[in-house]
Amino acid sequence: MARSGKITRILLKKDLLFALYSLGYYGVLFVSFFASSFILKSFLDGIREEDILVTAFPLNTYLSIIIIIISLYLVLVSAISISREKEQGTLETLSYGPVTPRSFLLAKFFKDFFIGIISLGFTAIYFYLVSSLTNIGFTPGLIKALVMGVFLVSCVVSFGLFISSFTGRVRSSIISLIAILGAFLVIQFTYNSLLGIEKEALSVPLFYIRQTLHYVFQGINWISPFAFISRGLDSVVLENWPLFFTNIVYCIVYSVIFIALSIGIMNRKGVKA
Repeated sequence: MARSGKITRILLKKDLLFALYSLGYYGVLFVSFFASSFILKSFLDGIREEDILVTAFPLNTYLSIIIIIISLYLVLVSAISISREKEQGTLETLSYGPVTPRSFLLAKFFKDFFIGIISLGFTAIYFYLVSSLTNIGFTPGLIKALVMGVFLVSCVVSFGLFISSFTGRVRSSIISLIAILGAFLVIQFTYNSLLGIEKEALSVPLFYIRQTLHYVFQGINWISPFAFISRGLDSVVLENWPLFFTNIVYCIVYSVIFIALSIGIMNRKGVKA
């Protein structure tokens, strides 16, 4: 166990340093901060015209934008992390040594997880500067959302690694990720569209389709990491502490399950692409 932990730390350090030296990572941070600033500027212009702002969470919406952009980056990076190593033959080479699927996957998880935490650290600094320059409060609600963001990052990363564990090539990982997230969006859009129609106006086939999509949608809410993001950030705005901590527990359980599934898939499929 101690040897496995040491191997995980060595792999983690190597991958984390490589990620932190990547210009793409800082490009994503720039895009997320720029998008948030652009929308925030429009919001501030509106305040100047109305000369009023009454909200307990003035910056949480803009934090949500940044978390979603960072999450999209992390789920993509995680989704190709294992398949890229398989495609390049690196994972097969490592398997001849003391590296196990468990230590390898945990190193990948913690690398992307720490990248997410570092991103949230930069985000906290960004909003502190925004608060100082605009006199918009750096509220306890924003701090709670940042704390929740740590656990939401774990959901996104574990889901991405799960996708990567059963694909052998980078292209397959990207296609699988887009297809799964796209299917989630299509189901959600279709269900919400049918939900907006009065029950009496629905034909019998459409009624049963809506009922079926209801159950599918409920399942998606427990599979999609972005559903966890929505619920987690909503729990902050609702100022419901039991709901807040419940969502944290859900995120931990979700991450453990998907990591365990990923390790099981890697053990079964092997290390070759």
